[in-house]
Amino acid sequence: MKRPFIRPIAIGALLFSIAISGGAPTAMAQAPQTTLVTDPAGTVEERLQALIDREEIGRIVIALGHSYDTRDWALHRSMFADEIQMDFSASIGSGLTTMQADEWVAAVTPFFESLDATQHIGMPLSIMIDGDRAEVVSMLHAQHFLKEARGEPVQRMIGSYDISLIRSDTGWKIVKIVQHIDWNEGNWYVFNKAAGISE
Repeated sequence: MKRPFIRPIAIGALLFSIAISGGAPTAMAQAPQTTLVTDPAGTVEERLQALIDREEIGRIVIALGHSYDTRDWALHRSMFADEIQMDFSASIGSGLTTMQADEWVAAVTPFFESLDATQHIGMPLSIMIDGDRAEVVSMLHAQHFLKEARGEPVQRMIGSYDISLIRSDTGWKIVKIVQHIDWNEGNWYVFNKAAGISE
């Protein structure tokens, strides 16, 4: 099922592409083939569907971090398939783990509820769609704030996520996330305290 409010955005993007090209929409001349938003050989309907898919997937990536920050666990759960694979060993855990999405939500809830505030800035850097599967590279910028921390109250993580999604009857769903951290800043105690590692 496609979200109806997405369709006007995609149609507008398609019409704008036609207007500036004087005909069928084409990719920007200087863009390498790997960055094309839609297949130039596809039909108009196929290319429109690709734009709709990219819009929905982009919204999921942004909403993923927002659900942490607002502690909206119903929203968070709604973005996942029933069975998922998660690898957050860059910050915590032992590697890629298969679990039920309900288990994931139950595991992360106490971590975030123990912090006074968080900010997650997520943005898709790359979206590759192949039929009913999609692979996304997303920016990771996470800030965790604990007012009563020992030392500085903020800990930051900067890096990226590899996110795999599948198309379902109710829209795109996340089936796998792998976290990559390029560097950390601030007080690591804040993270460890929320994770139950530090007293």
